[in-house]
Amino acid sequence: MMTLSNTALVAFQAQLPDTVVMVVPRSVLSTMEAVSSIVLTLTVLAVLAALVVVLLKLRGLTRSVSSLAQRVEKEAAPVMERARSVAENVDFVTMAVRNDVQKLNESVGHLNERLIEASLRMEERIQDFTALVEVLQSEAEDLALDTAAAVRGVRAGTRALASRGPGKTGERGVPDALPAGGNSDGAEE
Repeated sequence: MMTLSNTALVAFQAQLPDTVVMVVPRSVLSTMEAVSSIVLTLTVLAVLAALVVVLLKLRGLTRSVSSLAQRVEKEAAPVMERARSVAENVDFVTMAVRNDVQKLNESVGHLNERLIEASLRMEERIQDFTALVEVLQSEAEDLALDTAAAVRGVRAGTRALASRGPGKTGERGVPDALPAGGNSDGAEE
């Protein structure tokens, strides 16, 4: 029994006499192999179709994102310009404040130096004044002692004159001297 495929093969071989063709009988495994190859090919084609659909969707999404980015760029341009001007103003203010703080630091440094110098001069003057007060106090004490001594001498002299009475004078018209040992009231100087 010759099948159609075998007949075609024999006719083909008749045309090519020097070619040897070997026909392998078909088995269940070869059939399953062919079917699995077809299923695998269809699966790959389905995956490729799904990938094409996904790529088309991504392309549409890319266009949407691109148009959104252009709109945001157009709408954000004034905001960015304002932000740039605000940043420039902040930079200017920062520089001005920095310069003012530097000037203030220099002024405080100079003032501190002057205060230290003034403090040193004031301390020297206070020491000089303290020395002057000590000298004045010493002189005042000496003057007070001298004055007290003079007043005691005058008192003693007036008492001595008063105790002799009028017209009682000693030799050469000089009143008698004080008694030996101090003044008339018996107190010692």
